[in-house]
Amino acid sequence: MRRTTDPLPRSLEPLSGESMVSYLLRLGHRLSLSPLDLIRAAIWAERAHTHHVPSSLLLDLPRQQAEAFARLTRQTVEEVSALTLAQWRDRYLPIARSTPGPGHQTRLDAWLFVGSPRFCPSCLAGDGTPAQQVHGGPWHKLWHLPVVFTCIKHRTYLEVGCPSCGQPHDTPSHLIQRANDHTLHPAQCRWTIDAQTQKRKSRACGGRLDQLFTQPATAQPQPSADTLRFQQTLLDRLTAPASATDASEYFTDLRLAAALISTTWPQGWHLFDTDAAERIDLYSRTLHGDTGKGLYQRVRDAPPRDAIACGALLMAADRLLSRDDLPEILSDFVIAAFKDRPSRTPWALVFDRHEDACSERLRQASEPVTRSFRRVNGPRGIRAPLRTVYRAEHIPAFLELDWYQRHFASCAGSAPKTVRRTAAVRLVQWAMGGSQDEAASFLGITSTQAHFAAHGDARRWLRAGCDPVEFDRALRAPASELQTPRRPPTDYRRRRQALHDWVLSVDDWDALISDLPRSPYSTRVDFGDRKRQAASTFVWTLVTQGEHVFAPHPLESAQPAEVQQQWAGRRNTIWFQFTRPDPMRHYADLRKMLTAYAQQLAQEIDAGTCITLPHSPVAHPQ
Repeated sequence: MRRTTDPLPRSLEPLSGESMVSYLLRLGHRLSLSPLDLIRAAIWAERAHTHHVPSSLLLDLPRQQAEAFARLTRQTVEEVSALTLAQWRDRYLPIARSTPGPGHQTRLDAWLFVGSPRFCPSCLAGDGTPAQQVHGGPWHKLWHLPVVFTCIKHRTYLEVGCPSCGQPHDTPSHLIQRANDHTLHPAQCRWTIDAQTQKRKSRACGGRLDQLFTQPATAQPQPSADTLRFQQTLLDRLTAPASATDASEYFTDLRLAAALISTTWPQGWHLFDTDAAERIDLYSRTLHGDTGKGLYQRVRDAPPRDAIACGALLMAADRLLSRDDLPEILSDFVIAAFKDRPSRTPWALVFDRHEDACSERLRQASEPVTRSFRRVNGPRGIRAPLRTVYRAEHIPAFLELDWYQRHFASCAGSAPKTVRRTAAVRLVQWAMGGSQDEAASFLGITSTQAHFAAHGDARRWLRAGCDPVEFDRALRAPASELQTPRRPPTDYRRRRQALHDWVLSVDDWDALISDLPRSPYSTRVDFGDRKRQAASTFVWTLVTQGEHVFAPHPLESAQPAEVQQQWAGRRNTIWFQFTRPDPMRHYADLRKMLTAYAQQLAQEIDAGTCITLPHSPVAHPQ
């Protein structure tokens, strides 16, 4: 075997659009060398496994490898690089996702057919030139991309497998089957049969792939004119002058829309004609019928290998993406599927993996669905803020009652308090980005109290009678109002910071209770520190527009442990007296005075005239 990269005595001109796999097969056929012999001759042995050609050779070649192979085959480095998929890596992200970095193994993306591309028999038969009569036509690079499902030149769907042995199946495979075999024609099936025997006795199928399959016309329909036009638009996106960014985002959107249709099937039945719907139905039943969790998570984001089903699915995905009412369509798909069978709503998890690469339009349209059904502990990056005019500090920690009544009461079900809290968290997240837990922390909300929405517990939403998608639609209204406020917005964060660990001072408390109207029962009313703490909490909620459960309790925290336990046990009872619609006379009078005090305090904080505030939890003299 050759030990240098001296040029081969004979080589072969690469054909237009052919892949590295194709070139290795055709050159090896001319020289009676196996594909593995050729890459070893190019000193690629350290990159090759003992018996297999590494998949990375199809994706891209490091400069040193490209130069070595160019010398060996009497080509230029540019011609060698053109045999890989690298030219499309910026337009079709599955290529970049599969290309290994330094020291990393190749992890093939599901939206690449690396070791078992679909093919056109007429293309493999060649164009009649002497070289192609002997060594066959090219295996095109495009066939490795699932978005290519027809041959435009021959106006036919691509074939999936060998007509003789039926392989390949829907399983990952090596880049070249039987890479040590130098006896096979490039258009012969290299898949092994008689696999139950010892390896040395196994043999290749050898069936010809360059002959038109003899199937009834009804079993292999030809693509329609619309199908071929759609295929051409996909091919156009892979080349200039189409923007690489636009193409990349479109193919990601197409992938996500296809995953939505297949994972929520039969919700999208209306997007297909009868024949196409039946093929997608078969594919979907195969996908949903898998019982292996790991395999299911892998294949639900994979395209159908059947070219006709794949084309129909992608055309339907394109129609879905072109809808003007895309947010409503996405919501209808996922909500309908969830109510029918919650296990069939994995799309939010697929969206999680590709959110950063999809278009802003799809990201905005998917917001309600993904926020309601995704898992926060999944593989996610940092959430970017949406384009908003308002700032996070303009949002109170407990959504204003007026907003709630006008926009959310109809979809809150039996969870109005949680809806008001979650709405505030979501609005902050839209403004500042990050996770919902981070937004809750910004508002001073303990994360363990805010997981009703942050964990995407959609079943709990629906049991409470609150539609999570309707909730997100309702959320757009206050967000829109915040964009063009009728009055200067309030800086609630400043108020929360000013009242951090705040409590009514002894002097202010004495002044307040001394002005209360007297009654025969006044002497029996307890105005001690527990009442002062409760009154401080009431003022804090009015100034910050927050919930009393998140208010500071400095007086209580300063008490001995047994006293803290007693106060905590009575906290909700006293709070009920302060907030009930028909309070006793004493609480009604006290609430009126505390409300006036809170209004004045809020004005001083907003104006910046409240330089210092009492923070010391000094006990009231007994």
